[in-house]
Parts: sequence; structure tokens; C-alpha cells
Amino acid sequence: MQEGTRVLAVALSNDVFDKLDDYVKEMQVTKKQYVADLIEKDLEQKLQQKQEPAKQIEVRQAPDGQQVWGRAEVINALDKFMIENGRIPTQKEFKNENGLPSYNAAGRALEVSPAEYMKERFDEVMAEQQEEAGMGMSM
Repeated sequence: MQEGTRVLAVALSNDVFDKLDDYVKEMQVTKKQYVADLIEKDLEQKLQQKQEPAKQIEVRQAPDGQQVWGRAEVINALDKFMIENGRIPTQKEFKNENGLPSYNAAGRALEVSPAEYMKERFDEVMAEQQEEAGMGMSM
């Protein structure tokens, strides 16, 4: 064992353990490395999410009372839409009633077209969801 490390034992159901066995064989990694990487990634994501609400508090209002969408708000809204619907929103769905800014507002905040952003981000979001659901692990 390397200096500066600790051991963590985790009890898993047989079904989850079998799925883990199959997955690590397929990915050609050890259970130890996979679980360590998974925990590290999950913790980084959780810590980042804890910091982002502070940014969201800064919701700005335009003179007409409408929300001014920042980059973090747009990313969170797009991720939420993709997770809830399992797909990328159409251009017509970019409206407040769907929890999204207008297509143009999203583009301004992202500094790229929403279509370009979502092409790259969709696979990441769906992979994260499948990982969480497929492994059935909660930490």
C-alpha cells in the first residue's frame, strides 16, 4: 500500500458485485482502480456542484424582469433537460416553460452555438447517468 492511502471495504449485493466484475473485465481495469476512480470523480463532481449554487444566486434580472442567463445556469438547464428527456432539446424547445433560455440567449452565454455545445455534452451526460443507474451504487 502506498504512503498516504487508506483502505475502504464496501459491502455490495451479489448482483451489483457481479455487474462490477463484468464491467471491470470489459474495461480491463481492476476493481480497486475502478472504484477509486469512481469515488474520486464523484467527489469532485459533488464538490463542484456545491460551489455552483453560489454562482446561481447571482441570477440577474433584465430591466423587463426576465432572467439574464449566465453560462453556469445555461449548462445546468441543458444538462437537466437532457437527463429528464434523454435527448437534446430542439431549437423550438428553448423557452422558459421548458426550463431553458431562448436559443440566442443560450448561445450568448455559452459563447458557442447550443447545438455545438450539446453535441459534445450529450454523450457525457448520458454516460454519467448510465454509470450511476447501471452500477446501482450510492455513496
